[in-house]
Amino acid sequence: MQADVVTSEELGAVKQSSATKALQNPSVRVLQSPVEVADIQQHWRKLEQSAKGNPVFQSYAWTMAMLENPSVVQSTKIFAVYDQQNLIAILPLRIEKQKSLKALTGLGEPFQQYSEMLLEPGYKPAEVLNLLKPHLQKAGADIIHLRQIREGGALYDYASAQFTEVGETDGAPWLELNHWDSFEEYLKSISTRSRKTIRNQRNRLHKSAGLTHRVIRQGDSELETMVLRTMKGRENWVEAMGYASRALEGDGLQQLLLALGKGPAKGCELIAFELKHGDLPISTEWGFLFEGCYSAYMADWNPDYEQSSPGKLHQMDVVEACFALGIDRIDFLKPASRYKMTWTSEVASVFDAVSPLSFKGQLYASLWLKNLRPLAKRIVLALPKGPRALLMSTVKKIIG
Repeated sequence: MQADVVTSEELGAVKQSSATKALQNPSVRVLQSPVEVADIQQHWRKLEQSAKGNPVFQSYAWTMAMLENPSVVQSTKIFAVYDQQNLIAILPLRIEKQKSLKALTGLGEPFQQYSEMLLEPGYKPAEVLNLLKPHLQKAGADIIHLRQIREGGALYDYASAQFTEVGETDGAPWLELNHWDSFEEYLKSISTRSRKTIRNQRNRLHKSAGLTHRVIRQGDSELETMVLRTMKGRENWVEAMGYASRALEGDGLQQLLLALGKGPAKGCELIAFELKHGDLPISTEWGFLFEGCYSAYMADWNPDYEQSSPGKLHQMDVVEACFALGIDRIDFLKPASRYKMTWTSEVASVFDAVSPLSFKGQLYASLWLKNLRPLAKRIVLALPKGPRALLMSTVKKIIG
C-alpha cells in the first residue's frame, strides 16, 4: 500500500476552510483491526496534518504501532465519523480492564501523553462529540476516562463542559520557534539571570573536559541503545524517588517504540539528543518528531552531575538543535517543571476527565478518582524520599 501524499495546495485548502460547517449526513464507524485502519490511511493522514493541538499520539503511525500488540487489538474502539461519506473525525480509544471495571480510554494508554480527537477544520467539536455520545455509551464500558486533555485541542472545551474533571490540573510548556529568526535571537528572550547561571555552569564543564552535543536520528544504529538506556535510567530514578509510572511497567513501551521505528507506517520519527562531558554522557533526551513539532517524551541524566542541573543545561542544546533542524515547535509535555519553564513562558492547561456510564463507573469516579486517589497521592508524596520508596516497593511486591 502506498503512503498518502498530501500536496501543500490541498493542505492549505483544508486549513482555510470555513469554521461553520454543519453536519449534513453523518455516520459513525467503529474500527477494530489494523486492516480497517490501513484502509483509511490516506484520509487519516490528511486529518492529522490539519488537526488542532498536538495529535502525535493519535497519528496513523502511532496507532499502527499500538496495533502491533494483539491485546490492544482485542480492546480497540476507534470511532471514525463521516459526513456525506467524507471522513471528518477520528477518536482512537480502547477498552481498558481495571479489575472488575472497564474504562473507555485512549488507544495509546498508558504511553500516550495526550487524549485527542482528529477533526477536520470547520466542524464544531461539540456537534461531532454529541453525535459520538451514544456510540461511546454503547461501547461496553463502565466509564469514559480520558487522560491529559490538552488546551487547544478538539476535545478540550467539550470535556471541560460535559465531563467531570478528576486529579490535578497541570500544564504542558511549549515553544513556538517561528517567533524568532535564529537561536541567537531566541536566547535573548531568556532572562539575564538564567543565561548567566547556565553560561557559568557550562563554562566550568567546558574547562575540565569539554561539552559535546549530538543528535541521533531514526536509522542510526545507536538510537535504540540510547533510548533503552534512557528508559532504564528513568526507571531507576522513579524507583529511587518512590514514584510510580504505568508507562514504565513491563516491556510495553519498548515494544511500541520498536514497532514505531521499524514498522511500515511513517510520519512519526523517533529522535534523540545526548550531551556529553568529555566521553561521559550527562544528559539524554528523546521524543517524537511529527508535523514540524518535537514532543520531548523522556529524559535521563547522570546523578553525579546533579549540582550542574544537567537537564536544564541540555535543554539549551536541544532547543538549538531544533532550530538547526528547521523544527517549528517544541512541546515539552506535562508536567510544567521548573527546568522546562526556563526556556518558555507558554503553558497549555492539561487535565483528566471522566464520564460514568454505569453505577459501577459512578462509584469509581466519585469515590476513587475524585476523593480517595487524590488523598492517597497527597499522603504518599508528603513522605520523605526514603520511606516513600520503601512503601512503593512493598506495594509492588504485594500486588505482584
